[in-house]
Amino acid sequence: MYRHSPDSGVDTGESAEDEQTGTAARTAGTAVASRFEELAPALPNEMAGLRRKLIGWLDGLPLDPAILHDITLATYEALANVAAHAYPDGHGWARLQATRTGDALTVTVTDTGCGIPATRPHKAGLRTSGGRGLVLIDKVTDQSDIDTGGQGTTVRMTWRPAALREKTPA
Repeated sequence: MYRHSPDSGVDTGESAEDEQTGTAARTAGTAVASRFEELAPALPNEMAGLRRKLIGWLDGLPLDPAILHDITLATYEALANVAAHAYPDGHGWARLQATRTGDALTVTVTDTGCGIPATRPHKAGLRTSGGRGLVLIDKVTDQSDIDTGGQGTTVRMTWRPAALREKTPA
């Protein structure tokens, strides 16, 4: 598993002058890359920018509009969690990766923040502020995995083609 450690004063390996553009290459209007990757400061406006870049990459893939909505919604929730919770001191990074393998699409959001507390609510409640993002991610993905601890959190979300999804027992 990839872990990035952008501590204060440590080179992140990313140049501020270099625009991160992902790895989507196009030939005659068709996406040919099967991988997307971006790194950005964990700030709300930067997370929105990452999501827009992912949508641009996804637009080149032959995806059902319903699945496209689910992917962008789940990605938004995972990125919003990084901006809101991962770095209480306000300084950190988020990495957004997406990979198309065959007909499956996996989106991974990684941070090196404080991790998700073990006492986090597992169900959305009226008395909580937030707490619904991970539940929502679980509902709109075919599979979601969360790896969290003191060294950060990785949220991995996978969608399969509708034909495979329909054959999966409930």
